[in-house]
Amino acid sequence: MPPRLPSLVASLSVLTLAPRAIADQAAPAISATATVERLAEDAAVSSVVRGAGATGDGFAVVTTSFDTVTDRAQLDLSGQVHLWDRLSLVLRVDDAASSDARPGVGAAIRLLDEGRHGVDSNGYLVYKTEGFSEPEGELEALASFGRSFGPVRAVANIAYGQDPEGNERDGEVALGVQMRPAPQLVAGVLGRYRDALGSRGDRGVLRDVFGGASATLALGRFAVSGLAGVSGIETTTSGSLQAGATAALSVGAAF
Repeated sequence: MPPRLPSLVASLSVLTLAPRAIADQAAPAISATATVERLAEDAAVSSVVRGAGATGDGFAVVTTSFDTVTDRAQLDLSGQVHLWDRLSLVLRVDDAASSDARPGVGAAIRLLDEGRHGVDSNGYLVYKTEGFSEPEGELEALASFGRSFGPVRAVANIAYGQDPEGNERDGEVALGVQMRPAPQLVAGVLGRYRDALGSRGDRGVLRDVFGGASATLALGRFAVSGLAGVSGIETTTSGSLQAGATAALSVGAAF
């Protein structure tokens, strides 16, 4: 073998394998970016709507909100990690910065794909405890459906939850309509209504409602979402629906 041939073969091997190695390293970032864009279109970066589309390997969202009805701020944490096939682990902590923080754990399953079935759908089953040291809580089942109509993406949620004894229960419907007015920007309107269904309500809340506008900026594997609108809440002590303004800021990341 000529003395220069081994080095030539080695050089050709490097040139052949290098693009593939670079592509393999770039693939997770591309996948995460696609996940963030779908989460933004599904309004899943907000705390109002659960997404109906594919969620990749997983994502996490941190949301801080304030409303003038309760005159308090709230910090919520949520995340999802792909486990196997269509099954994912769901983790959340509601009101994480307070002494009344409520952790939750459950599962999500991919039910339908729009490309094959005409509609996207995810199913969620989550158990939310009363606190980190209180195992009693509520089991919530939620179905999310999404469909694209040209540049517009619509997502609808329907949920039901109750405690083991059935003393506290609630039903929920939510809707998000989003579109892309500019590259990397998703904007639209969101709405949600929850009702205690004749029970004493989760922590005394008989019904609450929200309607407003949102805008989400997708930046690679990250997304920043702002939400502003009007909310109303009726509790066992208020006696009627009290309305006020609500604003929220969410930061999400896919991995």
